[in-house]
Amino acid sequence: MSTRVKLISALAGVAALGAAAFISPLAADDRPERPDVILAQGKDGLPNSSPVDWVSYGDQVAVVDVTSEAEIPASAEEVTAGEGYIGRRITLDVGETVWSRPGAPTLPSTLSLVVDGWSFQGATRTPIALEQSSRLEPGHTYVLSLAKLSDGTWSALGSQSALPYDGDTIGAGEYQGQTVTTAQFDAAVKSHDKHAAKDGGYVAQGAEVIMESVAYLTVGKPVDYVETLLTTTDPNPVAEANFDLDPIARFEAVAGTDEPVETFCSIAAPLAVASASQFTSSELGGVLDQLVAKESGTDATDLGVLAAFHSGDDSLASQAGTVRPRVVANIEAQCGIEVGDLLPTSTAPAE
Repeated sequence: MSTRVKLISALAGVAALGAAAFISPLAADDRPERPDVILAQGKDGLPNSSPVDWVSYGDQVAVVDVTSEAEIPASAEEVTAGEGYIGRRITLDVGETVWSRPGAPTLPSTLSLVVDGWSFQGATRTPIALEQSSRLEPGHTYVLSLAKLSDGTWSALGSQSALPYDGDTIGAGEYQGQTVTTAQFDAAVKSHDKHAAKDGGYVAQGAEVIMESVAYLTVGKPVDYVETLLTTTDPNPVAEANFDLDPIARFEAVAGTDEPVETFCSIAAPLAVASASQFTSSELGGVLDQLVAKESGTDATDLGVLAAFHSGDDSLASQAGTVRPRVVANIEAQCGIEVGDLLPTSTAPAE
């Protein structure tokens, strides 16, 4: 395995929760000089940008101080090759709890997380940071969204789940391995959100399209603003229904929820006598017309005649009387429901 492939693999193992799907370092070796920080591109496996993401998949949001870091040694193969990746483990002191998901597990007072480390070539070691992400370095404070996994360990929610918080101001502190001002953080976040929206990087949550990240909405504010934002944000309803699962399984439940596929029997279900649905003649015609598209041959023709008659074509009265028993038998045989005589049931006047 090449050192480059091993570096990618190592990065995937130390990234924040959800970023392990794929991480590709930029082509830093092609540049004239090695940068102070190598920026890597990451693909998060969990949504972790918007307020909805945080309250749907996060368990706790807290103010944390990074108090120490330790190396995770490179492999013997990389040491022999003289280049590769050195991992990093940090210790966090957990301070103020900003927000908690209902029923969430309690945060310990200290946490140990594996995060982005260093690339090395010979004696030269260069920090690696994910784009649009804080590296989580000693001496800095962050507002961090955290989740507890099924194995009992805690992890950052993803690449955009840490907000710099030096001096009690969101946006001041470490970002992408550099110390930034609030103005610099604001400009970087706005630029990223603008491009993400342009590229279709945001998805609809119900009827609303979430266009702003938590970082965008809270930069320059105190932590109380994050608390207010999260406590007034509703989670994804499918995620909320699966709060007993860890965030990965929770997201799998959300991702597996598609619009139900309409079938012949799902369309016909309201026609069942047991459902006690009420239909005017034209409403009944509309349901039958939808069923036509799900059928073929004689069954489709029979349904079409009955649908047209109930939709107002009185010239088809005789044919409708002939095909009605066949349509009833077809629906009841396919769907196992009783639909009666398929006559209007509502006393409302026909349109």
